[in-house]
Amino acid sequence: MTAAALAVYAAVPALALAETSDVGQNLGEEIKTWATTLLLGVAALVSIPVLAKRDINGGLVLALLVMIVGGFAFAPDQVKGVIVSLWGSVAD
Repeated sequence: MTAAALAVYAAVPALALAETSDVGQNLGEEIKTWATTLLLGVAALVSIPVLAKRDINGGLVLALLVMIVGGFAFAPDQVKGVIVSLWGSVAD
């Protein structure tokens, strides 16, 4: 019985055995992965009609939105720093 339990324990991935303190970090990493994948997929689908119409303004707006939302998904620490510095300059 002990050998079977050890075999099952060895077969389980390390993330499944994460300590309770790592649950938030693991969940955050999973959400970041989904956010980046969905962002690029949705941007690609939305860009199809923009490219078909050859709409320059729509393309620029889409590019700006992808850059802003992508900043939150790809570089959250830098975005947090920008928001804190902007809020600090407004509050002073």
